[in-house]
Amino acid sequence: MMQIGDLASRVKVTTRTIRYYEELGLIAPEERTEGGFRLYSDDQVRRLHIVQNLKALGFDLERISAIFKLKDHADTGGDLAQAMIACLAEQQVELDRKIECYQQMKERNNQAIEILKECLCCSIRVLERDCHQCQVYQQHPQVPDMVECAIYEGCTKN
Repeated sequence: MMQIGDLASRVKVTTRTIRYYEELGLIAPEERTEGGFRLYSDDQVRRLHIVQNLKALGFDLERISAIFKLKDHADTGGDLAQAMIACLAEQQVELDRKIECYQQMKERNNQAIEILKECLCCSIRVLERDCHQCQVYQQHPQVPDMVECAIYEGCTKN
């Protein structure tokens, strides 16, 4: 048995994270000492590793909690498998949405790089320039926000 600090060290999370996971019902101490100290076993180490691995795969804590609870609502292995398939299908939809978002971000980033490459020969001092009047800027119907934020001339004083 180990105390919360030892568990945190083994799993490489903070004690605060473990307490938060306890609040969410993702983990519970194996027992408590007479003094109220939480005690954990290797079962909790394994469970925390599962939580960390699922988080790394993009699962949020709510979905991880739901996955852990699936077995409580299934009568047969087939029922559990069906519930897992539904859960993973939902996760797949979310992953596809994120991939699409990242692809759009990558395209905007590439567009910004290409526009900025055309600006490499600019010799106008930064505080004296008006990029919005530049031919490079004007020849692009849409300038990505990543470029626009660097040349925006709006009020920046607080």
